[in-house]
Amino acid sequence: MERLPKEHTKSERLAVTVRDAIISGELAPGRLYSAQELGERFGASRTPVREALLKLADAGLVRIERNRGARILTSNDQDINEVFTLRLLLEPPAAGLAAQRQDFPVTDLDSALADMRAHQADREAFFAADRAFHEVILRASGNRRLVAFVTGLRDAISLQGRRTVPGGRSPLEILAEHEAIAEAIRAGEREVATRAMRVHLLNTADLLLAGDHDNLREWLA
Repeated sequence: MERLPKEHTKSERLAVTVRDAIISGELAPGRLYSAQELGERFGASRTPVREALLKLADAGLVRIERNRGARILTSNDQDINEVFTLRLLLEPPAAGLAAQRQDFPVTDLDSALADMRAHQADREAFFAADRAFHEVILRASGNRRLVAFVTGLRDAISLQGRRTVPGGRSPLEILAEHEAIAEAIRAGEREVATRAMRVHLLNTADLLLAGDHDNLREWLA
């Protein structure tokens, strides 16, 4: 197997670190950060910082401003609409396929749910477990490209996603939606699993967009 160049692997790791800092709010939305500042903050040289920022720009998390650095982007309603239109087209069928195929470790779903139950008071840990739950289902669908694609979609509006908890659903309510999906998958009920995932995503979109997401329903009609 061909090994990645050392600088390339360093930039990959740094991109994940910076992405996590954006998602957690450590790097403030709307603020401009120079490559030097980010390098000093994360202990990296200029080349991997620049490469990492280019990857994050491709993912829609930052905007590169020439000779100035990178600005952390925020999402507007159009971004959220576009992301959930795609997620609703992809994730409910993936949940249905996971229920039909039944050829993956269901214990991975149980583990993610257990982490969500255990970390209801820890927002970052709770959402990490939420992400893991969805990734298990996407992998179980048998489509290898889905995980990376949907992860990129989630990252693009990750800060808005976290705001649905204090202002809308409680962690317990979110957990209940995930448990309904998992139960249908364990039972091998493809249509039920598809529907449960769709309900979960529409509930999330409803909170993010204050109920104004008729266009999503039109796409799925």
